[in-house]
Amino acid sequence: MRDAHPGRSIAIAFAAAAVFAVGLYFYIRHSIDEATAESKARTSAATQQAEARVSLLDTASVVAGHFIGHVGAGRFEQAYELLAAPYRRAVSVEAFAKSCRASPILARARSVTLRQLRQQAASGGGASSEANGVLDSEEGTVPVSFVFLSEGGSLRVLVVAIGGVPVLQGVTPR
Repeated sequence: MRDAHPGRSIAIAFAAAAVFAVGLYFYIRHSIDEATAESKARTSAATQQAEARVSLLDTASVVAGHFIGHVGAGRFEQAYELLAAPYRRAVSVEAFAKSCRASPILARARSVTLRQLRQQAASGGGASSEANGVLDSEEGTVPVSFVFLSEGGSLRVLVVAIGGVPVLQGVTPR
């Protein structure tokens, strides 16, 4: 059978193809926009998490730096104020000073550099942070780790381990 109006059939085919092409374009464009928005949201969330870790690492570095500076200079009362409440409840200032003096590396500490931080949060809302780095002392440079508790919006020192050995710890009574 021959079409009596072949031009009309061609025009309808072109119109249908154009409608299909426009629909396909808008579908693809919508899919790309959604994927872009999701990607931006994930990137933004990852960036915020990284910035939070960096700023927490910076905060931990400041606290650890002040703590080590006080201990290395023999200012044990000032260092004691940077300890977490459980540590201060379990250990007196005098016992803390004695523990600091018992470690030649800690007693002669000059500075600390923290390079890595790991934070763990409890379902109840509390959190602790563990930071690792190096401690520079007159006795040498050694690996160091700090465990911090967050108290009243500030980080406080709970444990200091030098070379993997806890030299100051407020986890168990002494």
